Amino acid sequence: MKSATVALVLLQLAFMSSTLLAQQSGPISSLGQRNMPEGQIAQGMPYDGTTKDLGWMYRELPPPRQVQIHDLIHIRVDERAQAFSDGEIDRKKSGQYAAILTDWIRLDGINSIKPAVQADGDPRIAGTLNQRLKSEAEMETSEGLKFTIAAEVQEILPNGTLKLEARKTITVNDEIWVYHLRGVARTEDINPNNTVLSEHLADLTITKEDHGSVRDAYRRGWLLTLWDKVHWF
Repeated sequence: MKSATVALVLLQLAFMSSTLLAQQSGPISSLGQRNMPEGQIAQGMPYDGTTKDLGWMYRELPPPRQVQIHDLIHIRVDERAQAFSDGEIDRKKSGQYAAILTDWIRLDGINSIKPAVQADGDPRIAGTLNQRLKSEAEMETSEGLKFTIAAEVQEILPNGTLKLEARKTITVNDEIWVYHLRGVARTEDINPNNTVLSEHLADLTITKEDHGSVRDAYRRGWLLTLWDKVHWF
């Protein structure tokens, strides 16, 4: 019993001495964190440490690669457009008119024209014209385009911006989809994974063409196209 008490006292003394030593020497180093400077710790000043200063596993990133002409840059296209239009027209027009034919002529032989007085009086004409046009129109469209395409650097402008151009053709049996894209991008908008979003491109032009039986199924015929252009009523 006495020996157990002595052993417990020795353990407490060892723990207190180790705690005091740790407080005097500062935080103990580990694989994930370095010791903070002792000067600021001793003075009780806050230390704004960063990963570069405290982390053993921190590594400097390599400098970004200089973009050259004909380099490939991936463009992530995610464009959405939605429009709503509502119009109404109600036009009314009314008019009255009255006309009297007061001068009549008749032929007197071959070379003579004389006035012809009407026995029943001058003929008269009167009327009322009413016209009304009422039209209502409503349009709602929603479109979206989402794909990824690799663009080639065509030109590097003096200010460092890049002229990009891309073309992609997808053929599945008889169906053909052709994508064409042009735009101007800044080098700082290019992500580390060599990708730029379409919303960051200036002077952006996107063209999508469909060819095949599916396109022919919903394509308007020449008569309907002509009717939409003339639009008589």
